[in-house]
Amino acid sequence: MPPRCQWLAGRVHTSSLTVRSAQLSQRTYATTNSEVPPPVVKNPLQRRKGGDLGSHLPKDIIPQNVSIPAYPYGEYQLFRQANKGLYGDQMIQFGNNVSKKTETKTRRVWRPNVLSKSLYSVVLKKKIKLRVTANVLKTIDREGGLDEYLLKDSEHRIKELGPMGWALRWTLMQRPEVIARLRAEAAALGIDQATIDKQWPTRKMMYEQRKAEGLPTEKASTYNFETDVSRERQEQGIWDPEDDSFRANPTSSPEEKQFAIDTMREFNMAVIAGQRYLRRGVVDSEEEGIKLAFVRAKEREDATKKLQVQYDTALASIPLEELEELKSRLKLPENIKERKLRKIAYNQRRRAQVDQVGGYEAWKEAKKAEWMASKGISPDSDPRPMEERKAEYAKLVEEAETATTNTSLSKERRKFFQEAINKANIAIKATSAGGKWDYLDALMRQKFPDSIDAATRGNNLGELTRGVGADGWGAVVDASNKSEARQPSA
Repeated sequence: MPPRCQWLAGRVHTSSLTVRSAQLSQRTYATTNSEVPPPVVKNPLQRRKGGDLGSHLPKDIIPQNVSIPAYPYGEYQLFRQANKGLYGDQMIQFGNNVSKKTETKTRRVWRPNVLSKSLYSVVLKKKIKLRVTANVLKTIDREGGLDEYLLKDSEHRIKELGPMGWALRWTLMQRPEVIARLRAEAAALGIDQATIDKQWPTRKMMYEQRKAEGLPTEKASTYNFETDVSRERQEQGIWDPEDDSFRANPTSSPEEKQFAIDTMREFNMAVIAGQRYLRRGVVDSEEEGIKLAFVRAKEREDATKKLQVQYDTALASIPLEELEELKSRLKLPENIKERKLRKIAYNQRRRAQVDQVGGYEAWKEAKKAEWMASKGISPDSDPRPMEERKAEYAKLVEEAETATTNTSLSKERRKFFQEAINKANIAIKATSAGGKWDYLDALMRQKFPDSIDAATRGNNLGELTRGVGADGWGAVVDASNKSEARQPSA
């Protein structure tokens, strides 16, 4: 045993040690008031709107189900790992070390200094985990961030981006704020408005163009001015460019998932119908239009079914000879489904009609005149005065709001009106807050209170934080909300 260890005993006697309890070791403060003032921020760890936690791989950021334009300079063939990151056109280089004395050559290589960094995108509001070289990282800092680096419009920068940077650039350029920025820059350069609209169309312009050209998702199959819901508006309400599918928690039951999908569709359709009522002038505010949409839900559903039948009839009326000619002319695959082929033929017919009359607006006016002629209505006369329709709708909404105390209504109609007004009030609050997600949360709490309460009590916290729609903030906030007795001592 070393000499310095000979005086150490094998056991330490604790009788002479002073042990401080955890309660006595806590720091105390002397205050003049007995009551402690409430903190300015109740929960600083609470998740804020618009934020995101953690980093995301590029494959989770770049859309996988769309056709991205090909990178003009092609993929790297000699240094292929550069296709999966931002390498700034750098690649491996080979050479020799030459001795000064003997001039002996020794083979060597130079590789780019590749780093793995999580870079924040202001436009996407996410951190993106990328393989980036040190030179590119320096350039990103100099440009002012990842977005500015990707969006710079110069030939040299496009060469530096590579396939991965090109795909990220395209993803950013689909965002409305980036489109508005590009349009403003083009206008400042003196480019005419027609060129700007063609080169940088807004989302609304692209939607109108798809409607006019009858592209894959066909919209209005039949333009009927008597019904309040058309197939075009129905599909527009369902479609959401940022989130086109409901991603439920894996622990949800099939009944809850289906209820959530139907609820989100119901909210979208009601909001669109309320805005349409306001444009037509039959209501005075969007809130009143939303109430009217929920009250007239059955009428709108019947109109939608009627339009669906008309659309199916129009598809079935296309002859087989026309389908075969279309398949050979467009060089469509042989195994294409018949209904899909009929939809393409229907769109081709409608596109020809639009071109024949000189535009989509003229085509709509022609369809309106055709419908009015079939009903025996002259263009100068109004089939139903707007004041009369507005008064009827106002009376219907008032009847629904007073259904609780109206004993003259049947039990079924009273129950329907109560549910409609309840949903309308929730939807009105949701439109000014979190949108369809707030509406879904409120109705889920009414429909499935037990499962929602169990989740919010933290009984299933591990699955909540690992779910598809959850994130790590749930565990952090839940831990910060524990009682003081369960908090770790300082």
